[in-house]
Amino acid sequence: MDPSKQPTGAPTVAVINATAASVAPAKAALAEGFPEATVWSLMDDRLISDAEAAGGLTPELSARMASLIDYAVKGGADAVLLSCSMYGPVVQQERRGSDVPMLSADEELFTEVARRGYRSVLLLGPLPPAVQDSVDRLRAVLAATPASATTVVVGEVATGAHALVASGDLQGLERLLAATATPHLEDVDAVVLGNFSLAPAREGVERSLGKPVLSPPLLAAAQLRARVVGNESVRP
Repeated sequence: MDPSKQPTGAPTVAVINATAASVAPAKAALAEGFPEATVWSLMDDRLISDAEAAGGLTPELSARMASLIDYAVKGGADAVLLSCSMYGPVVQQERRGSDVPMLSADEELFTEVARRGYRSVLLLGPLPPAVQDSVDRLRAVLAATPASATTVVVGEVATGAHALVASGDLQGLERLLAATATPHLEDVDAVVLGNFSLAPAREGVERSLGKPVLSPPLLAAAQLRARVVGNESVRP
């Protein structure tokens, strides 16, 4: 961000959500990783279902997300965070002409996976299209990073996770994610939770599996803080 345009009061972070289940994890992560920020939650709860029905992002859906980002920027947001991983490409396009920091849901998560240089990772998600999309994008990031170019990424759908998230059954979600990951434990070095909605289960799953479990919200919050406030933030 241009230093002359640094926010003078509490910076406002607009979080654009595609499901109600991502609102609380985003707020919790920003409270921990960017405590100075005021959170402004925006919602279009058909973004995911419409993308799934269309077989992926379409020009119309991308334009819809772009309009939400534009709304946030014109409304005074000092930073924009998407909590839906499928719409990451829209952020990359929109920030080219803006000095407002913008971050896609799993951008910093993927950077962290690449930084650690794992031999192999397991990526979990609640829905097949989203898992495949996340796996493809993570592989692209790893391939472009010399230290992790040979990292193997395995994707697995945690069938039933969507319903557990919707019902607020955190213990059930932790058990399901751990059970889904267990058959892969001998072959992977870490587990990646690909969605904001799964993030509340991260600590419980990590305790159960005994392996590193990474999720996107706190990493994204810390990165936004570094871009808006400065580089004194500590990597979670």
